[in-house]
Amino acid sequence: MEKLKMNGKAEISTITGDGPGDALMVQDGAAAKIIEGSGEPDNAKGLSYPMAAFFLVAQMAGAGFLALPKALSNAGWAGLAMLTLFCGSVAFSGTRLSRSWLMMEERWPKYKNGVRQPYMEMAEKALGIHGRRLSYFGVFVTLGGGTTVYIILTAQFIRNQIPENTLSTCALVLIVGACLTPMTWAGTPKDFWQPTVLAVVSTVVAVVVIIIQILVDRDSYPEPYYNHPTLATFSLGFGAIVFAFSGTSIFPSIQNDMKKKSDFWKSVVVAFAVIGSLYIPVAATAYAVIGSAVNNNVLLSVTHGWVVETAIALEVINLIGTFLVSFNPVALAFEEMLKIPNNFCWQRAALRSGMVLFEVLLCLAIPDFSLILNLVGGSATACATFVLPPLIYIRLHGMKGDWDPPKWKLPAYEKAYLLFIAGVGVIGGICATIAATWAIIEQSFTQSCFTHFNLDLIKNTTDVTANTTDTLLNMDFINNTTDLVTNSTLY
Repeated sequence: MEKLKMNGKAEISTITGDGPGDALMVQDGAAAKIIEGSGEPDNAKGLSYPMAAFFLVAQMAGAGFLALPKALSNAGWAGLAMLTLFCGSVAFSGTRLSRSWLMMEERWPKYKNGVRQPYMEMAEKALGIHGRRLSYFGVFVTLGGGTTVYIILTAQFIRNQIPENTLSTCALVLIVGACLTPMTWAGTPKDFWQPTVLAVVSTVVAVVVIIIQILVDRDSYPEPYYNHPTLATFSLGFGAIVFAFSGTSIFPSIQNDMKKKSDFWKSVVVAFAVIGSLYIPVAATAYAVIGSAVNNNVLLSVTHGWVVETAIALEVINLIGTFLVSFNPVALAFEEMLKIPNNFCWQRAALRSGMVLFEVLLCLAIPDFSLILNLVGGSATACATFVLPPLIYIRLHGMKGDWDPPKWKLPAYEKAYLLFIAGVGVIGGICATIAATWAIIEQSFTQSCFTHFNLDLIKNTTDVTANTTDTLLNMDFINNTTDLVTNSTLY
């Protein structure tokens, strides 16, 4: 395992490609990682808590914020309260997940030497093999769904930058997929801090640009109207908001590389304060000014100028980098399962090309990124972010064994709050998954690129036939006119 230096002080663990658990993992951001621990309870060369907070912000503040205003449109103003509540709840759950890992190290010293998948290890110790399987489902489906969303968003942004009547979003999905495919063959990137920094910079720039531009142009927007949410639309809003907070499963990995792991709760508090200051204003401002007419991608709802174009360009670069980094853990998992060599080979190229092709086909079938985002957020992300962390902490805290009792008490009100978080994840996740699945089924025949391609073919064929007919009619008219002139002259 290699070390990546940050400003000559802290070192971040990177990977050698030995397995899926070694991979840096991004969930709706660019810094979420599954990394190997430092091997020491307190790593003198590890991260300070502000730097750990930076990585937490980077791994959460990604493309998910683009869908938050539309999430409020689906959920109504109650969605703003839900967004605020979820920000605090996920932060609280994250601090308890941090304690869970500290308990793991105290009770089973082998974990002090570092593990590839600390989140999965905690899930298995607390909830058994089924807990580990649920953690795999939550993490890898979120990653796979996220990379699919990134392809659609990249195509959408590019489509918005080129002239009308040129390339459609569907065609650009194919082009983006073709360009990304060879980039995935190289294995795991080593320099992870660049996409991490870019994720934070691009997100902050986009949020500031969106808020300022909407406020400047507020008089040019039509009078906003606000739809009354139904259970189905509220559930869709739930899924989008949950997706924006994906990444809790990566917290133990970042904690493992800290100078003092017990200070991780400080990183969580700082990180979620920053996340809340980004998410809440942009969602509230866009929804208040534009209302339910806000675009699924809020960056496409603002008036374009050079500042907005710059923000879009940064987002495109960020999405491409995030895709490549997010793609690796899933690819490595399949390569390990299929016993494919770690070095570059045709098997790796074939597998990764097939995976990108599958995601492209999914994009063509469901070209609306918000539908995929809602489905992934309501199912996998809700499981990994809302359901498992509280249950892991409660279960580990109550376990009996040959070890000292936990140094932290678990009052009844705290346990009730943790169960509330898990319950919201279960009930909301089920409703959001059903609503998102139904929305996909409803729109699959009207928005699918496959349907559009067929319609375009029929339309083009009809246009050609009509043009040919017009040409023939015009030729007949010319011939008839010529004959009439000739006859008149002879007469």
